[in-house]
Amino acid sequence: MTSEPNNQREFTRVPVHCNVQVLAEGRPVPCSSVTTLSMKGMLVESTEQLPVGLECEITITLVEDEIEIQVMGTVVRNYPEGIAFQFTKIMGPESFAHLRNLVLYNASDTDQIERELDSHAGIRKKDPELG
Repeated sequence: MTSEPNNQREFTRVPVHCNVQVLAEGRPVPCSSVTTLSMKGMLVESTEQLPVGLECEITITLVEDEIEIQVMGTVVRNYPEGIAFQFTKIMGPESFAHLRNLVLYNASDTDQIERELDSHAGIRKKDPELG
């Protein structure tokens, strides 16, 4: 997998292996699985490349026909082995809870994940003036 520059991310990425379905402009994009995931984005294995900035509907399947994470995401990068997405919207509290649990379960430092979550309102940074 291509390594990315080490920078200050809002959320820690964790390695996972989950089935994923991506719809770009209503058309399915061939993707085999999620490889890394954070509360704000993911990298999926795919042989296809999509235009940067394209918004897609994404469904991450945890348990077939039972537990899914539904998000909207924007393409931020293409790599030879996949596509990187930044989440723009998590569709409902159940999807947020499942995403949170998936990231926590796969994290090597759960305390760090908890600190990141505490500093955000969902996937957005908290306004320091609002507390």
